[in-house]
Amino acid sequence: MKSYETSTITLTIRQMKYVLSTLAVIFIVSCLCPSVSAQHKGMDLGISVSTGRNFYDKKYYDQPQLVPGWETNFKTNYLWSAGMWTEKSLSPHFSTVIEFRFMEEDVPENMLCQCNTVLEVLDTDEKHHWATVETGLRYYIKPTSKLSLFADARAEINWLIAAPTERYFMNDLLAKTYVNWNAFGYKRFVPGVSLSLGAKWKRLTLNLGGMTNLARSMIRNPGTYNQVVHPIKTGFFGKGFFLKTSFTFIKLK
Repeated sequence: MKSYETSTITLTIRQMKYVLSTLAVIFIVSCLCPSVSAQHKGMDLGISVSTGRNFYDKKYYDQPQLVPGWETNFKTNYLWSAGMWTEKSLSPHFSTVIEFRFMEEDVPENMLCQCNTVLEVLDTDEKHHWATVETGLRYYIKPTSKLSLFADARAEINWLIAAPTERYFMNDLLAKTYVNWNAFGYKRFVPGVSLSLGAKWKRLTLNLGGMTNLARSMIRNPGTYNQVVHPIKTGFFGKGFFLKTSFTFIKLK
């Protein structure tokens, strides 16, 4: 078991290093290419909103039989995100994009914690709050067109901020909002990638794409969290699709 955990951690570290290296290379290219930036100095700043759906695969380790109520796959009931971005032109066809986003997703209750089966509580209305930083390259197929089509590829780091729920205690009929700031003991940072196709018209952009995690988010310390014995080691892996619209509110020359 220890060797398996060590290999999993090593793999995750390698994937994190790969994503961070990709982010660094793109940032350096966008900032330190005088021959390119001398001709194409344009930079846009804007905001974005998106919606979509994520699908998660939850894995239980060393469990020949699962307790009723422990789901292996679940999907979001809804999700939305809002962010700010900057796009810098590298050439007529290529540009770099950096974006910071906040996302809220609503999932079926008891997906991360299993609190309904190991505690004398009932959790409902479970949500996950994420912060994401992503960067990548955008390729415009015909940049001179009024409706410019493009393809977008990005690397991202997702930070699981918190997992708020509505919690009913067995000796109390009133629900209380309970915000778990340690994300029920799961690792907070998850690397990922996304691909999308879109169109840009004047200041408005619309794109449709998909994303996937590059690593499974695991329980940090199987055995205990919140002073409660966690019976098993678990991890979840996400992927999904999104529809995003963006608006450019500042154009720099």
